[in-house]
Amino acid sequence: MPYIQSVLQKIIDTKWKSTQLFFILCGSLVSFMKDEVLAESAPLHGRSNLELKLKPFNYLETAEFLEEYSLEDKAIAYGLTNGVAKYIEQFDPRLSLEENILEQFYSIGGYFSEEQIKTIVSSERQNPGLYNSIISAVATGHTKYNEIGGFVGTEDINYPLKVLCNAEILEKRMSKKPYYVLNDSMTEFWFRYVNRATSLINAGNGAAYYYAHVKNNLHDFMGKIFEKIAKEFLMLHAGKDDFPILTEITDFQDTVKNESKELIPIEIDLLGKSGKNILLLGECKFKNSPLIKRNMKKLFGKN
Repeated sequence: MPYIQSVLQKIIDTKWKSTQLFFILCGSLVSFMKDEVLAESAPLHGRSNLELKLKPFNYLETAEFLEEYSLEDKAIAYGLTNGVAKYIEQFDPRLSLEENILEQFYSIGGYFSEEQIKTIVSSERQNPGLYNSIISAVATGHTKYNEIGGFVGTEDINYPLKVLCNAEILEKRMSKKPYYVLNDSMTEFWFRYVNRATSLINAGNGAAYYYAHVKNNLHDFMGKIFEKIAKEFLMLHAGKDDFPILTEITDFQDTVKNESKELIPIEIDLLGKSGKNILLLGECKFKNSPLIKRNMKKLFGKN
């Protein structure tokens, strides 16, 4: 690749302007595009007319590919694919959501196989096992630095965390105690609900694991996905129909002292801001039951 880039650099610098050629360079591996193509030290740096980052589809766009599904199944499919076109393509709309999950995640030959996933997240890094362990830690709720280090069994995780954030697989959220989240919900689902089942899947019995440990937990997995859908909805409608313009919507984690001087963890699903002004507080629940008063009181108590 460096040789090809050098050749292209020479052609662009000496001959390109006298031609009518268009050259489009595409790549899905974010870290490679950043480090080898767009970085200041890369031969092609500064020689592009346009640098465009294509984002995954949002929920509404993803749902258009699955018109026969219920609204609930469309939302779950969005969570399982993260809106990535290649992932959505694996879902056969003629099959039910459950049939697609079993075929693509829990069957030999399914698209979301162990080899496919670990290629996506580890690329050509020297210690893929460590990177996979870090992702598994975050996917299973170990989101703070010390928690991740304890899960993977080493305290020296600064560099791999930096690499994973640069590749946009992880995102570092800032608070009094910074924490990490996975940017790709498909990757989170795989490391949370498929990774432990690889032996059963390879034995041709992945469905047993799905019915025993996954099917009844899909709504738990969808909690963060539903928050993401809500954020998309709010940003889409910001400034319309008397709805306030929000410049940022994020979640919020912190600890505060109560009247007894005890530290109480506070988590808010949706914190909408316009500049420094907080305009919106929201709680998201993806459940098949009505919202109970206790949850309402809990939300008001966070204000």
